[in-house]
Amino acid sequence: MKLETLDPRVKLAMLLALSTASVASMNFALLALLLAFTALILLLGGVHLGRALWRVRGALGMLAMLFLLQCIFNRSGEPLLRLGAFTLVTTGGVSAAAAVALRLLIVLLSALIILTGQRRDYLLALLQLGLPYEICFMVLAGLHFLPLLREESRDVMYAVQMRGTRVQGTSLKNRLGVYLRVAVPIVAGAIRRSEQMSVAMETRAFRSRLKRTSMRRLRMRRSDWAMLAGFCAALAAIILGVKLCPFL
Repeated sequence: MKLETLDPRVKLAMLLALSTASVASMNFALLALLLAFTALILLLGGVHLGRALWRVRGALGMLAMLFLLQCIFNRSGEPLLRLGAFTLVTTGGVSAAAAVALRLLIVLLSALIILTGQRRDYLLALLQLGLPYEICFMVLAGLHFLPLLREESRDVMYAVQMRGTRVQGTSLKNRLGVYLRVAVPIVAGAIRRSEQMSVAMETRAFRSRLKRTSMRRLRMRRSDWAMLAGFCAALAAIILGVKLCPFL
């Protein structure tokens, strides 16, 4: 079943369950199985893993940096790599780095599940789950503003480079000065957009009533319940299987 056709509440439950299980687990075998299970859900749900990972390539770079930092600064365990008398990497550092990398990969891949739907559907899902509509609207506004800020920062950077300012291949002090000058119009644009949104919200009488209604309501279908039950059963089987297996 395609993830795009699933009820957004089912996808939110998947994200919460996979993220919680990955953070709470200390077993490498369980983390590896959870990672494979998450990737299998994405593949069966019609998500192209290569394209999805390309969209979050920045997070993958941060993950690689965290892996290296854990390997270098965690000094527990036996020496694994030496440079003369200095120990570079230990077994405890590699174990801790691998555990952090697996957890972050699971959280990252599980977050790709909710990228298959519309943001408005998740707003309705949070509303029907009982969250105040002010919080739901703030979440939706944040998701809406992030790509706008990214595009605006890219346009400002291109404008600065077209005026003859060099960014690449210069000193760190020069780059910091350029970034500080670029930050001013980006922040000003964000403030201007927020003011426009606040005026639009006030003209539409936002928060004039304690309870807000919507024209459309989400309804769980039999296929959604079946998918949720199958996901819970598979996740429970993976966790119990690893806990009960004497070799893992």
